[in-house]
Amino acid sequence: MTRLVGKVIVVTGAESGIGRAIAKSCAAAGASVVASGIAEAALNETVEQIKRAGGEARAFVCDVRDEARLSALFSEATRAYGHLDAAVANAGMIGSQEALVSMRPDAFRAMLETNLVGAFLTIQAAARVLIEQGRGGSIIATGSSSVLRPAPRLAAYAASKGGVHSMMQSIAVELAPHKIRVNTLVPGTTATDATRALPGYLEKVASQLPLGEVVTVEELGEYAAFVLSDACPHLTGALLKLDSGRTIG
Repeated sequence: MTRLVGKVIVVTGAESGIGRAIAKSCAAAGASVVASGIAEAALNETVEQIKRAGGEARAFVCDVRDEARLSALFSEATRAYGHLDAAVANAGMIGSQEALVSMRPDAFRAMLETNLVGAFLTIQAAARVLIEQGRGGSIIATGSSSVLRPAPRLAAYAASKGGVHSMMQSIAVELAPHKIRVNTLVPGTTATDATRALPGYLEKVASQLPLGEVVTVEELGEYAAFVLSDACPHLTGALLKLDSGRTIG
């Protein structure tokens, strides 16, 4: 598949899971990928997997809460590859599932700082480059089906991802005149190394889903790569649900 040939894409949270899958799918479709995150060894493994498959990628260690480091990330992308076409603000955390009455305010703030403020800073840095280039582009942020189908003990996580959903709607309108498409990837429960390590968890969740199966990181990666391509030039402001029917109704 070559739908992303010639494109340069930055992916945050690319050390594992959904972020790694998006980085690999974009590279497999021909993009040059800058894989970013806070775990250097894991980032290097992402890059090695891409290169072993014949793709082009490089790693850049960056905490999305660090505005200066994010600026350096996008500068590195344009320095290395000449321009920027797209960015995926995927870095985030779930945190502990604490009861409302026992949650510490600092834990709530930390969730917002990473998931919401971090996404904002990533998108802001990407938008500055894309607007200056004047050639359009595409931005995706990772949201969550937990915003649309609430669950207990996820108040901080749901608040942070709900903020992402709303923020992306506003940004989509703001950046539309620049031909920059802005969409939100909304995964359902996904089979990752972390969820596979929980005995019986994925099987239990799958039994409650209309399609009877949880989502895979590979299909999320393929979905994101398709949206980042030129195949759907008028798709913007969308909640891109891929959740095995979890949020139907």
